[in-house]
Amino acid sequence: MQRVKEALAAADKKTDIPISAAMGYAWSDDPDKDTEKLLQSADAKMYENKQMMKRLF
Repeated sequence: MQRVKEALAAADKKTDIPISAAMGYAWSDDPDKDTEKLLQSADAKMYENKQMMKRLF
């Protein structure tokens, strides 16, 4: 995720149009963890990140 953030920051400096992206992630050590639940968790984190970004700008 850090490399994506760095790439976005570099691209943002090259244009007058602001570039941003909200990202979310989830992981589990449990191999039996439901993939759909992991995706839902990552999606929720992405929207939390997006709301936080809106408050900053």
